[in-house]
Amino acid sequence: MEQFPSNKTKLAFTLAAPLLCVGCVLLFSWVYTTVMLGVARADGVYASAEEGMLALIEEVYAQPYEAEIAYAGTNSDDGSDTHIRYVIACVWGDKRKDGSPVGSVRHAYDQPGSFFLHTKDGWVFMPEGAFPNFIGFWMKVYGLAGPGSSRPTQPMGSGGRCVF
Repeated sequence: MEQFPSNKTKLAFTLAAPLLCVGCVLLFSWVYTTVMLGVARADGVYASAEEGMLALIEEVYAQPYEAEIAYAGTNSDDGSDTHIRYVIACVWGDKRKDGSPVGSVRHAYDQPGSFFLHTKDGWVFMPEGAFPNFIGFWMKVYGLAGPGSSRPTQPMGSGGRCVF
């Protein structure tokens, strides 16, 4: 005689499977977020996202160069993700440290843009390929996010020589 699972076993599996899936998502998000923030902290913690961008520029561009922050504000349309900043700069100079020239067909300067996340310790650089919005979402969920600010510290098109 063939034996089928009891109704209690089916019910237990029906309840356990979704809980196990949710648990796996929470575990993965916690591990990924904390590991990536740890790596970012090891690379540097900055007083502001703008300070972090200027530090990145120093790593990439050969002297002499001139840099201007063109935009520094939240990456969300409504300003709700105050701890996620996108910073755009304009950089003038002869070449990057790898020897490649600065500028493009449109203008004589580069326009690098980078994400920064506000932790409770300060701002950290987060490469776009590391999914900064994903990490930022979970930072908020797990209470790892700093307060940030909904107002851009450098609004788009607020002056300077950078033209988009």
